[in-house]
Amino acid sequence: MIRFKIALDIWLSKKIFINSVKTAMFVGTILAFINHGDLIISGALTSECVMKMGLTCLVPFSVASWTATKAEMALLSLNQ
Repeated sequence: MIRFKIALDIWLSKKIFINSVKTAMFVGTILAFINHGDLIISGALTSECVMKMGLTCLVPFSVASWTATKAEMALLSLNQ
């Protein structure tokens, strides 16, 4: 339980959050153009497509947060 609390504190830290948001915006934009580029260019986006693009950004955000948290946890265990 203590490890979970430490991991959660790391996951929610400002540093990891900001880096994960940057990653999500960059990778999410690329994914949005891959998946919805034709609709973006033609201006035919629906609210459903916009919602899907927003949800698409959650994947790189989660991966970046998870990876950074695991790296921080590994550093903490090395220092003990």
